[in-house]
Amino acid sequence: MAGLLFVYSDPGSAVSQEEFNDWYDNEHVPLRIPIPGFQSWSRWAAADGQRPAYTAFYDLSTPDVVAQPAYAGLADTRSEREKSILSRIALLDRRTYKLHEPVYPPKAGDAYDSAKPGSYISVVEVDVKQEPGIEEDFNKWYDEEHIPMLAKVPGWVRSRRFVLVNSGATGTEAKADEKPTKYLTIHEWEDPDASSKEEFKAAIETEWAKKTVANATRFKVRMFKLWKSWERQ
Repeated sequence: MAGLLFVYSDPGSAVSQEEFNDWYDNEHVPLRIPIPGFQSWSRWAAADGQRPAYTAFYDLSTPDVVAQPAYAGLADTRSEREKSILSRIALLDRRTYKLHEPVYPPKAGDAYDSAKPGSYISVVEVDVKQEPGIEEDFNKWYDEEHIPMLAKVPGWVRSRRFVLVNSGATGTEAKADEKPTKYLTIHEWEDPDASSKEEFKAAIETEWAKKTVANATRFKVRMFKLWKSWERQ
């Protein structure tokens, strides 16, 4: 089953934006491009003024890729620059997910290119009440009503859902006792104004949607703009 490595990051006050982005763009991500099982590489900057200020995600052939020596061994070969940045950084929050199926087809169908994602993403993190039938209904709503309705919003590109496998965070602002939500959804958009469209409002105002949101114990939405994407040469 396909997987995803999703990483929130924030340089904080002890690492400059210039230093952080130079390291991330020219050292950190490039080291992951040749790793077998890594299939896409992209970074995103917050478009909502919130923190963490950045996220990155990498499509994986399976979630187990991160346990293989080619990736896990990177921790043993860090440069002096990377060691220094990681000792000062506010947050590096790594999460591994498995892809939730079925997957709704992207707007472009088979022509979709993961190296050229939508210019914006909304990231939705959710936990639901652990009561009989609620989680099943949540997944049914998302798969059968919510994403099909979002696909009608002008500017929609693609939506995918993921289920948490494991996680770990480091940094001066990392919270060891705060576990990520079980469910993650990434919606790709051509522009950041999707939520103002009538079709979007219709998707979140159905009776099923209202019932589902009422059953959520944690619900968080973030918006990011594409910073950079990479391709394997």
